[in-house]
Amino acid sequence: GQPFAGNIIPADRIVNPAAKALFANPSLYPLPNRPGISNNYVTDFANFVGGYQFDVKIDARWSEKDSLSARYYFGDYEQGVTKTALPSDISATSFSRPQGIVLNWTRNIGSTIVNEARAGLSRSTFISDFTDPNNIGNGNNKLGIPGSQAVFGFSNFRITGTGGFGTTAVREFNVTNTFHYGDNLTLIKGNQTFKMGGQWQRYQQNRFYPGNNGLLGFFSYTGQFTGNGFADFLLDQLSQKGIGNTGGSNPGTWGHRQNRIGVFFQDDYKVRSNFTLNLGLRWEYTSPVIEVADRQSNIDITTGRQLFAGKDGNSRALYKPFRKGFEPRIGFAWTPEKFNNKLVVRAGYGITQYMEGTGANLRLPLNPPFFAEADVTYDATSGAGSISRGFTDVIVRNQIAGIIRIWNPDLRPQFTQQWNLTLEYQLNNSSSFSAAYVGNKATHLVAPADFNQALPDSGPVSGWRPLQQRRPLYRFPNLQLVTAIGGTDSYGNSNYNGLQLSYRQRYAKGLEFLASYTYSKTLTDNIGYYGSGGGVAGLGFYQRNYYDRKADYGRAFFDARNVFSWAGSYELPIGKGRSWGGDLHPALNAVLGGWNVNSIVSARSGFPLSIRANDNSQQAPRAGGYPNIVTGADPYNSDGLRRALSNNPADGGFFNRDAFTLPTAGTFGNAGVGIVTATGFVNVDFGVGKKFYFTERYHLDFRADFYNLPNHPNFAPPNVNWSDTANFGKITGTYGGGTAAGARNLEFSLKFFF
Repeated sequence: GQPFAGNIIPADRIVNPAAKALFANPSLYPLPNRPGISNNYVTDFANFVGGYQFDVKIDARWSEKDSLSARYYFGDYEQGVTKTALPSDISATSFSRPQGIVLNWTRNIGSTIVNEARAGLSRSTFISDFTDPNNIGNGNNKLGIPGSQAVFGFSNFRITGTGGFGTTAVREFNVTNTFHYGDNLTLIKGNQTFKMGGQWQRYQQNRFYPGNNGLLGFFSYTGQFTGNGFADFLLDQLSQKGIGNTGGSNPGTWGHRQNRIGVFFQDDYKVRSNFTLNLGLRWEYTSPVIEVADRQSNIDITTGRQLFAGKDGNSRALYKPFRKGFEPRIGFAWTPEKFNNKLVVRAGYGITQYMEGTGANLRLPLNPPFFAEADVTYDATSGAGSISRGFTDVIVRNQIAGIIRIWNPDLRPQFTQQWNLTLEYQLNNSSSFSAAYVGNKATHLVAPADFNQALPDSGPVSGWRPLQQRRPLYRFPNLQLVTAIGGTDSYGNSNYNGLQLSYRQRYAKGLEFLASYTYSKTLTDNIGYYGSGGGVAGLGFYQRNYYDRKADYGRAFFDARNVFSWAGSYELPIGKGRSWGGDLHPALNAVLGGWNVNSIVSARSGFPLSIRANDNSQQAPRAGGYPNIVTGADPYNSDGLRRALSNNPADGGFFNRDAFTLPTAGTFGNAGVGIVTATGFVNVDFGVGKKFYFTERYHLDFRADFYNLPNHPNFAPPNVNWSDTANFGKITGTYGGGTAAGARNLEFSLKFFF
């Protein structure tokens, strides 16, 4: 269509009832209280954090051959919000209670045989819930959105280029019990040490989860219809909407059970006085996950048939067991005589395998008829959606519809091969240097997959069938209302290769430190179920194109090419018992003597980023879209950091917007994963301390710690959404808190020892 005059939407053309309600009632969403079109509202909020924990440990020696230890731990933690930042917000609360008991029995059977038995139980309770401090009540009705809602508040409005508002309201109750038992036997025979044993773990998880779309759901306006997310919102050009927990015989409540067992044998063989060989083999088996009352189902994507747990010849887990979990290990340590026993060569190779857990949102109990979740995507072939019907047109209860979960029946554990070669050289009596090559290769990593991603039609996009009709499962009459799939498969791969250097100074003349440097590269084709902890790489959990998963192979989100760390302490050589000033007057020694300093330095190069854009493939990939790269163009702006921090839109941002373009309709962008890099990270912590002795028994311990001593800002990653014209490449925050190097933090402490 034609653009509006001056790129301004007339008031009479704003049709979104939610937009009208918000503009008419500042009590729902406040007006700006500072100038500008962004970052123009200052507010405050208040929260609370509370908790306690305790441990009880008992050690007993029954006899000269038997010793027993027992430990019980308990914790209780709660946090929440008492005042929200916006009147449109509800308050999130969380509660956790971890507790457990561990028993350990060690018996010396003889001078060369030791057996250790260990048993325990851990129980963890996690609850995420909400309160309504602003008395929002049925917020969607206040916005003119029809239909009822399960909890108070506003649905989550996702508007590209703005902060959006509301919440999906993912309420969660999770109680996990883990029983474990292990037994290890050690036998020493001559120059060989044999170790053998086994472990068993019983896993129980009882959970309520409404799906990632939550109890209130979401409405998404990405700008794919007008080129601007806020314009799509005003004109009600909806890109996607979804809501969880819409029905079923047991909506969102389930209990999973699983066993994990392993046995191993290891031989440490001292072949010569300067050569030790390590050989080992472990076998592990993770039983397929079953639901305690068989309340789960799977779908056969080749026939369209729904499979129910424990019925019609189906297994209770609905996927096959994997029993080939053999894990060989081999290694050696060698001290060549020609280097005067100062050089040690170590090398090793091993295979590990593990059946990774999936996110709660992808478990098979979250399938009809036990559970239903709605999710609909709109594109150019279907036309924009509308908020005018709320969720009333996507909630289907009498057949399989919306998002469903499918597990590959051949799902198997990941296998990781690891290898290393290390050279360590003793420089003198107190220092050593080591250099190591470390690598690993992982295959069959468990990762999410959308088995029902829409396929392209032939010819121009204008002649394609609507999106839903192009989904593979649409050919089955009983699955024509199925949209996206939360699939679980084991197709992922990763590779790591690194050079690791370290210099260790052991305590000598008051000084000790460890300096380490790593040069490495990590590649993978999926970020896994739990993501990057903040979207560092700008990646989705799914693939840009399920039918071309290799296109997502690139730098892992945690791939910092260069990493340096230093940790050390130094006792200043002044005062009683030190190199100088041993005869200082006690008063002077109390002021000048006995000080020590310590420091921790961390530095790394930037994490990789992936440039994103509105999807133009018209195939509804769950990972969203990518742009094309302009051949030969530099993806970075000169003076990019200054531009990224500027409030002037004309300055652009960290990245060169002209280096990317929107792909042709019906195609996927060719911008790869991790093709650009964020700014690096540097942090220096420094501490100083001194003990003030009154007698040998009584003393004060004073410490002053300076976290991020130079107050150096470490900037958060730039905005990587190319379609967010106003904010692309902008940096709007810094890392902060804990070890993430926020603003300089000073901490003083004084302890009295008696």
